[in-house]
Amino acid sequence: MRIISTLSEYLTVSKKMKQVGSYEGAYTKSVYLPFTSNATLGQQYYLQPDEVLDSKNNFITGIELVDSVTNATAPTVPTTDPLSATQARQGYLYICNLNREVLATLPLYTLIRRLNAGKPTYLYFDEPVVWQNCFIQFESLGTAVTTAHSVWLKVTYSPIDK
Repeated sequence: MRIISTLSEYLTVSKKMKQVGSYEGAYTKSVYLPFTSNATLGQQYYLQPDEVLDSKNNFITGIELVDSVTNATAPTVPTTDPLSATQARQGYLYICNLNREVLATLPLYTLIRRLNAGKPTYLYFDEPVVWQNCFIQFESLGTAVTTAHSVWLKVTYSPIDK
C-alpha cells in the first residue's frame, strides 16, 4: 500500500495528477477557431492569444475536440459547425512554446473523446506552452473544410500555484 501512496504523492506534488471530482470538474475553457476562408493544405491556422491557457498562468492538462456528432447531442454555440470526424482525420494540432518550437503534434481525430471510449486526452508538457503559437494544419483535404466549419476545442487546465 505504501508504494501507491508514495506514487500518488509524487504525481500530485509534481502536478502530473490532480484530485478532482471528474474531468469536467477541473478548469475547462472552450476555444473556437472559425475559418474565414476555405482551408488549404499546409496553411497554419493559429489560435487566438489567451492568457488563461498560456503556461505562465496555468498548465494544460487535457484537450478534447468537439466534433459535429458530439455537438449534435449537446447543442451549444458556435455559429459554425464543428468539424466532422472525417474532417478531423485530415488535420493536426501543433502545441508550441515561446520560440514556436513544436512540443507536440496531436492528430485532431485522436482528440475526439467519444471515439476514445469516452476518455479525455490527458497532456503534460515539460516546457511552457504559448497558446497563440499553437496552430491547426491540414495534411489532406479529401473532405472540404469551409467557412461553415470551425475547430472547437475544450481545453482543461490547472492553475499554477504562485
